[in-house]
Amino acid sequence: MNKFVVIEIGSTNTKSYLYNDGQVNNLSLKTIEFKNHYKKENKINEEDKNLLFEFINDIKEENIFVFGTSIFRNLPIDQKEEWLKEFKEKTALDFHIVTSNQENEFTVYGAIANIDYKGKIAVMIGGGGSTELSIVENGKIIEKANSSFGAMDTTDMFPDLRTDYATSDYETMVEETKKFVNKPQNKADLLILAGGDYIYYYEELNYPIVKNKFYENDLQPYCLDVLTMDKLDRNFFYKVSLESVCQRTNNDGWWRGARMRLCVKSLVDILEVKYIIPTRISMVYGIVEKIKNNEIDF
Repeated sequence: MNKFVVIEIGSTNTKSYLYNDGQVNNLSLKTIEFKNHYKKENKINEEDKNLLFEFINDIKEENIFVFGTSIFRNLPIDQKEEWLKEFKEKTALDFHIVTSNQENEFTVYGAIANIDYKGKIAVMIGGGGSTELSIVENGKIIEKANSSFGAMDTTDMFPDLRTDYATSDYETMVEETKKFVNKPQNKADLLILAGGDYIYYYEELNYPIVKNKFYENDLQPYCLDVLTMDKLDRNFFYKVSLESVCQRTNNDGWWRGARMRLCVKSLVDILEVKYIIPTRISMVYGIVEKIKNNEIDF
């Protein structure tokens, strides 16, 4: 199959990609806060459902594959069965629920394909409802540390993160976040940030990032030392008006989850990382390989 669409539905963001003759291109993104609203209602919010159905039915392509992550895999069995049935009725498509291990492996595939680096690399997949982490050495995953904790959880713990300027103490927030993150045994010098548009974060805030000096890869063009990262993140928390960024970018939902940088900082400390590699890589690259090879069996 040379042309198809992959849709990733996360706890906060829904993204669609077009694979066409060897190339993966972004189609569209929609912020739908499934997890945040589920916590309040203990069920999938009806308005969220309708936003998703509209998002999918607006895509005019023949071959569409849909994948859901943490919020859907954590549904009670009865709600899960009801959701799969309703989704099929509204879209005429199958809904594949991806396990945390699968999400991890699919994303790591995109992160480590075609890179040449001697040493251990950590790959973090940051989401609204979960954080997956893999340690990679010589092109193979040697350790995983997945956590059912993500961006929405940090903003639940510290609600001021969603206000114009954060007021909670930075070190206190980082130490509290570390309590909920599963800690790997291995360390790593580099941390690849995947599962979200981390490049968008730096570009929109006009924050400096430099050319990746560790290896050449079109999907990973930049790097940043952790001391600079920390300084910039503190600035984003306490000196950047969140309201003005949301208004300027017309992307309110994304930016109110962006202060999940606490998860990044926690893993940087735990892993003793020296540099981060911000990317736009998601699990779509691993999924594309499965679809191309007719291996959709999950």
